[in-house]
Amino acid sequence: MIKMANFLFLVVVAVSIFAKNIDAQRAASCASGGPGYCYCDLLSSGISLECNGYYSPENIMSEIEFHKPQGPIVSLTISNIGYVFNYVPDDFLVGNQIPSVSFQCSHGFAVNQGILTFSANAFRDGSGTCGLAGNLTIQDCNIRQFDTATLINCNQLQKLAFMDSHVDKIINIPSLDSLKNFTVYSPRQWFYATQKGLSQMSLAPGALLPLLSYLDLSGNSLNDDSIEFVSQLTVIEELHLEGNNFTVVPELTDSFHLHTVSMTLNSTETLISVLLPNPRAQLRSLRATFDSKSQAIHDVISLEGMFVQDVINFKLNMTKFSEEVFLAPLQTNGLTINLNPASRFACGCSISWLVRDNPTLLNQINNGTCTDGRPFQSIPAEEVSCCSNKSLLLRIDRLQKENDNLKAMQSSRCNRECPLSLPVKSQV
Repeated sequence: MIKMANFLFLVVVAVSIFAKNIDAQRAASCASGGPGYCYCDLLSSGISLECNGYYSPENIMSEIEFHKPQGPIVSLTISNIGYVFNYVPDDFLVGNQIPSVSFQCSHGFAVNQGILTFSANAFRDGSGTCGLAGNLTIQDCNIRQFDTATLINCNQLQKLAFMDSHVDKIINIPSLDSLKNFTVYSPRQWFYATQKGLSQMSLAPGALLPLLSYLDLSGNSLNDDSIEFVSQLTVIEELHLEGNNFTVVPELTDSFHLHTVSMTLNSTETLISVLLPNPRAQLRSLRATFDSKSQAIHDVISLEGMFVQDVINFKLNMTKFSEEVFLAPLQTNGLTINLNPASRFACGCSISWLVRDNPTLLNQINNGTCTDGRPFQSIPAEEVSCCSNKSLLLRIDRLQKENDNLKAMQSSRCNRECPLSLPVKSQV
């Protein structure tokens, strides 16, 4: 048995060495004989090209054309893009369908140190077929206004990412039937730029992003009109809107699959309505975060959704924690609300509905602090025992109305579905 085990081990080692030698030979044959502007690696799925942006686009196109007969090109990366490689011409992919395309620039995070522009037909061949078959990533590039006509017919594109690039505008984005991930991430303001990241973004009239599940627009200079389309994203799962100039929360009622949303509100003073998914199409709990970098007051006047073991972080400067807004959500299944520790709330009778009438809900609220510095949980019920029962009476009235509505709906349904009573024939 020991000899047999040793023999099998030697066979495995030999096969492994042979496979590595074969891979090395294949890689070597892929890399040899080309124009020399790219490093070529032959993978099991196809050819990977890593090209140098010190050469012109035409040089790299000749490299793509050379390797095209050797098998499908599955990855194309152009790095060190500077002054020589400064535009992407028509049919840059030379008729290939490439699952992963990446442009990596060396523009020094300054808008006067190079620029990368795209032809409207950069990724389309003469028949109009788009060569982007998976991911397009543009990193550390000065682009200014991106020509979205470049993406027309790119219905196999699944991920579009502008990473730490300077893009002023992305407007009239066409329908992208397969796009799942869209990122414009701008963590820094480029030198000599008049604004940080994007200032304007829009979809073309009638355009749809039906499969978009991940949207990250963090760190830009967008206004509310740039995210009007967000309410149409019914399959969105993650939404990151931090660091922009938004003043209102988009309506997310129909975002049935949403499990993560984060947003910065940048306004001097406003009342916030938060409408979250209802109903929910997935069992994963929702985590929502709303914050503001200013000291302006942002009181929540509406909070609605289907809350199932959800966590909502209100990192806002709030002054009110009212029954009309928070009671019904807190009474759902396991909602936790984390408030800003720096906020100071008007307490006394204004929160008697909580500390006196619903003390069991206190463990679902964190960082609630009164103007005198006491946490909500430390206020004794006796302190607010003499407060008006108005909130209790309002609740009873609201329950009665809900009961009446249910009866009316049941009666209406019965009228539609129940068979009409037939008259009884008299017996002679």
